[in-house]
Amino acid sequence: MQYMQNKRMLDIITFSNLLIKEELVEDGDCVSARLPDGDILITSLKAGEIDSTNKYNVIHVKATDSLDSFKYGELHRSIYKTRSDINAIITNHAKFCVAVSSTEKYIPAVLDDVAQIIGRKAYVASSVNATKILKLLKKCSACLIKNGGVIATGRTVDEAHTGSLVLEKGAKAFVEATILGGAKKIPFLDAVLMRFVYKKKYSKIDQESKMQ
Repeated sequence: MQYMQNKRMLDIITFSNLLIKEELVEDGDCVSARLPDGDILITSLKAGEIDSTNKYNVIHVKATDSLDSFKYGELHRSIYKTRSDINAIITNHAKFCVAVSSTEKYIPAVLDDVAQIIGRKAYVASSVNATKILKLLKKCSACLIKNGGVIATGRTVDEAHTGSLVLEKGAKAFVEATILGGAKKIPFLDAVLMRFVYKKKYSKIDQESKMQ
């Protein structure tokens, strides 16, 4: 158990630093991971502050303790409580995702990796409402909050981080294509098949090894 906790903590530190380096966060964004006993490791990010000492302020929270002190803490808890298949969550702000969330109801999959890793569409929630967000996450692995940030989920922090990066890449491609006259969406059946194959085949062994 201690080994698993240390590994999850190191994952949170590593990918928190990457998000900050990639300039995809604003103050108060969170990265969390669920431990096998249901407890949660969580940290609050601050834009521009890289942790070079591996002593990032990762907090171990008991399953029954409050997460109110974290901006998105209770949202993380609600997702974990409802979705046993999700073991890591990132709530962050990426400029193209934030821009798209202010005007659109969803980001369509205009790139293959968006269809594979996120799903056919990444939907925009009207507010930070756990019930609404959980409904949207049934359809995809990440979603957005209107005029707000990104909620990326995964079996590991690595997978949630990948989802966050891919969604920003997809949002950028969507914006650029729209400026040039309109984005060409991946056909429905192709997008569904890409997602199915990714979840059932290509990512399965990789993510299972990272969960050990």
